[in-house]
Amino acid sequence: MQVQAKIRQKVSKTENHRLRKSGKLPAVIYGLNRENFNIEVAMEDVFEVLKQDGPHAIVDINLEGKHENAMIKDIQRDPIDGKVLHIDFERVEGNKIVHTKVPINYTGEDYLKSRGLLIQKEISYVEVDAPADRIPKNITIDLSSITGNYKVTLNDVEISEEIAIDLPEGATIAQIFYFKEHVDKDTSEVQGI
Repeated sequence: MQVQAKIRQKVSKTENHRLRKSGKLPAVIYGLNRENFNIEVAMEDVFEVLKQDGPHAIVDINLEGKHENAMIKDIQRDPIDGKVLHIDFERVEGNKIVHTKVPINYTGEDYLKSRGLLIQKEISYVEVDAPADRIPKNITIDLSSITGNYKVTLNDVEISEEIAIDLPEGATIAQIFYFKEHVDKDTSEVQGI
């Protein structure tokens, strides 16, 4: 996806505030031993990228006619209302390995609840090393086949071989267990109480 950008001539809190009021976001682009630029990008473009490709998307930045491939490296948000304040873009080359964080998306949670099971998510993202053009939007873990107490580990994650997750192989990603009320009910039925 392409994002239009312009070099920012003024860099200050006042100027950043003015940019945001006009529908633009202050940003920076850096990396690959090239010159760093303070830039401005349209909020609308950034939100569309985030919606379609996630928080670590690779984008084509059209910087006043010059195209640069970059990954969203960091998004700074207002701690109170969560609004995006600033974005860092890091230049990438398509087949070069990059290190980044990828969120975990758990599916099948409603199924677990219907079976009296609860999920305790130990981590919400993983760090990966992958070719820049192969970074997944998220890593999906399907919980719908779990029927009892269970530890979700890296072995339960299906990903392409070219993507390396930076976790020990047996690391716990999530734990599945019965609700206390459900266990008590099952125990009383077995005991005939």
